This record gives sequence, structure tokens and C-alpha cells, in this order.
Amino acid sequence: MVLALILVPRPSLSLLPSQGVSLGDSVTLRCHLPQTAAWIQLWFNGTLRSDKEKDEEHNTVEFSLVVTNLEDAGTYQCRYQVSEPLWTSSMSDPVELVVTGAIPCECGCGGGEGLRCCIRLLPGPLLCARCPQLLDAERCPPRNA
Repeated sequence: MVLALILVPRPSLSLLPSQGVSLGDSVTLRCHLPQTAAWIQLWFNGTLRSDKEKDEEHNTVEFSLVVTNLEDAGTYQCRYQVSEPLWTSSMSDPVELVVTGAIPCECGCGGGEGLRCCIRLLPGPLLCARCPQLLDAERCPPRNA
């Protein structure tokens, strides 16, 4: 029995913009292919997120997304498949999508502290402040209830 080892060049992945993005921003992940491929896959945190059939005339494939929630932040990679002979490349080096900025968090009553309003600084901590007494009385039940 003879085994043939096929060395498959890895693709590379770039992220545009390359800096942190805010919620609502558009992001393009560009997979650069070292050779002709039939299918290109985009992986997110180790799970297949999307795949595309490649246009034969280009050596890059773009995946676009709008950052709609914090869960879009994470590690992205791509790989490609060739149909004849059938084989799959290794994953590209990972790129990290970082979501930045400030987003509002839930406000609520709790712990006898009245209504608390919070923002999350990304990346960074959750900052909370007690709301004015008037809002506490209007929104939260009496503390002894």
C-alpha cells in the first residue's frame, strides 16, 4: 500500500476594518486563496458559520457581516476545499474580531438598591450608577414589599 502525502497550502484571512468595531458596523472577512478552490468555508470560534462557492476568476472570497450583537466578537478562520481530487486545506491563522464602544445594558430593581442604570464599555467593565430617587419611587416596588 502506497500513501501519497498532498501538501495543501493554507489560506490567509484578513479583517476589514482591522481595528475594533462597534455594534451596527459592517465587517468584511477576506479569505486569500493560494490556489483554485471549489468551496470556501468561514469558521467562527471553531464552528462553521458560512460557506461559498468560489468564483474561478478571483483568488479571494469575501464574507460580509453586520455586527449586531456582542456574540459576533471572537475568532474567525477560513479554509477551502477542492473537488478533484477531493481534499480540504488546513485552517488559516485566526483573526480576532473585537467589538468596542459603549452599549446600554438592562436596568432593573434589585438588592434593595432601587433602579440601577448601566453601560458596558467594550472592551472593559460594566459601569452602574444608582438612578435618581424619583425614578426609584416610580419604577421600583417599596423595599419592604
